[in-house]
Amino acid sequence: MRIFGSLIVSTVCVAATWLPEVITRDVAIIGGGASGAYAAVRLKEDFNKSIVLVEKANRLGGHVDTYKDPKTGNWYDFGVQNWNDYGPAKAFFDRMGVPVGAPGRNVLASRYADFTTGAGVNFTPPANADRVAALGRFLNATAPYEQYFLPGYWNWPAPDKIPEDLLLPFSDFVEKYDIRDSVNQVFQVTGMGVGDMSNALTLYVLGAFGPPMMRAFLGQGASFTPDTRRNIALYEAIQTRLGANVLLSTVVTSSIRTNLGHTLYTKSADGKARIIIARKLLMAIEPTPANMEPFSLDQAEQSVFSKFKFSTVQAGIVAHPSLPINGTIINTPAAAAPNNYLVLPKPDFVVRFDHMGGGSDLFRVLVVGAGVVTVQQAQDMVRQDLARLIAAGTLPATADPAALLEFRAWADHGGMHMHASAKELRDGFVQKLYALQGRRGTWWTGGAFSVQFQSILWAYDDVLLPKMLA
Repeated sequence: MRIFGSLIVSTVCVAATWLPEVITRDVAIIGGGASGAYAAVRLKEDFNKSIVLVEKANRLGGHVDTYKDPKTGNWYDFGVQNWNDYGPAKAFFDRMGVPVGAPGRNVLASRYADFTTGAGVNFTPPANADRVAALGRFLNATAPYEQYFLPGYWNWPAPDKIPEDLLLPFSDFVEKYDIRDSVNQVFQVTGMGVGDMSNALTLYVLGAFGPPMMRAFLGQGASFTPDTRRNIALYEAIQTRLGANVLLSTVVTSSIRTNLGHTLYTKSADGKARIIIARKLLMAIEPTPANMEPFSLDQAEQSVFSKFKFSTVQAGIVAHPSLPINGTIINTPAAAAPNNYLVLPKPDFVVRFDHMGGGSDLFRVLVVGAGVVTVQQAQDMVRQDLARLIAAGTLPATADPAALLEFRAWADHGGMHMHASAKELRDGFVQKLYALQGRRGTWWTGGAFSVQFQSILWAYDDVLLPKMLA
């Protein structure tokens, strides 16, 4: 009996070393970007719910990317640049103990070139007064529609009541309201993220550059950044606040989702398996096919999400001796000269190279794709475009012909600006999308249900969370 008992104890001890940890919570949150991180804080501290936040990266923050230059010791933000003072934004920074101020701006000398050939383009941007006037007309034309899509589609009209302006291709909307002189600014600031901006529905362009952004540029609203000029500081504070409730470098490998609760099987980068059992599930990632694979979508979910198309955005920090210090070189089709402002690059494309300032040799580069673009493909595009610019004489050749483009930091922001066709919108797409809220005990946040701006996503969460917990 003694030997038999010893064998039982030994077997139990061995089993305990490989059994996965089980975590039981009120709410499991998938994704630690703007929506998920904010929701985690509010659920834990304001609604007194136990939470676990699963994030595949090794940090929180999503599209916030901050890099420390080892040569100068300076920090550079190459993802999210600043926050609009919208909804709960400033109050949330105060809550997290992160002081903020007006964003700093580098004044860069602009040059224009067609990156498909490398040749310079004689492009003339609009005069500042004309740009401001057009931006004012843009705001006046779209402010009445703001209620329908900000901070989410909670008040979206019935399919037969959708304002036709919102379903116009953006180029038609531009002509209708005589806002051509605003297009270059809209595209270069954030509009490029929708991909083919000229042909995108106006609704989705407004998701990339909407009334809050217009007000900020017109002096009718404000934007801000942390005083430290380290945008990641906010998410470092959130991570500290949430502590062990955050599982970084972790993905869901499979799941069982029901109205009665959820079982999530997860695996971390170091191979540790965990099982999460949660009463409710909050999805804070974009519903792309790759992201949804572990979550066993039902027919209704598949039917709605399959209608989505999306663009991808990647951002990096690069260095090369041919790039212009204190300058920016902007991808501009030859046909845009001298002032054809609706002639814009088509995806897939490199947007521009911007010097990061601060006495560095660093440049921020942006790449936009239609659908999935791998990191390797995006970086190859950057290499090829730089080579064409040098070969065409637009940028100088280096003293060392073997000098290679250095990639100092890189971030793949994945699927963004998810959108449906005008036909689908007229067929009730938004109503079908929002009908998924609460289905199978699952709730949805993020850009597909709102827009890609962090402060607006937080305001969306403020509406969603009480509905989720009702």
